[in-house]
Amino acid sequence: MGSFSWNKADKLTAIENIAYGSSFKFLIPKEFGGGFIKDKYQDYGYLDRRENGEPKYDMYEILAFWNNPEAVKYDGDYPLMKEIDVYTDRNRGKGIDIGCYDKDILKLKYPLKLVSASFVGDYEDLAECSLGDPDQGFFNRKR
Repeated sequence: MGSFSWNKADKLTAIENIAYGSSFKFLIPKEFGGGFIKDKYQDYGYLDRRENGEPKYDMYEILAFWNNPEAVKYDGDYPLMKEIDVYTDRNRGKGIDIGCYDKDILKLKYPLKLVSASFVGDYEDLAECSLGDPDQGFFNRKR
């Protein structure tokens, strides 16, 4: 896995991308529970943390669950927000297949929408989505 990140879907701040350690919100479509997760970017697409400090979610895996449910694996009931487990690497690959490149991201029904920590609104309120960060999240980039 290499370092990567995304640009913010909003334009509230002078910083366009989400760099390692930057605060941001991950917006969740209403169909998958709504709301948001506020976090600091951990790199590699990880989101939120478990009590033991390990990453809780993988954003590419979530992308696969939101957009390609017939291709993912999981145990139990279909999760709205699937936590990292033994299926994550496989499911993550499915998410990368459908949403790694900007041209593919723009075709998704539920693309990732990462926004400034100060953003107020819902997933559905924002027409823009998060496209790839050409600087891979190594440093903050001004608009």
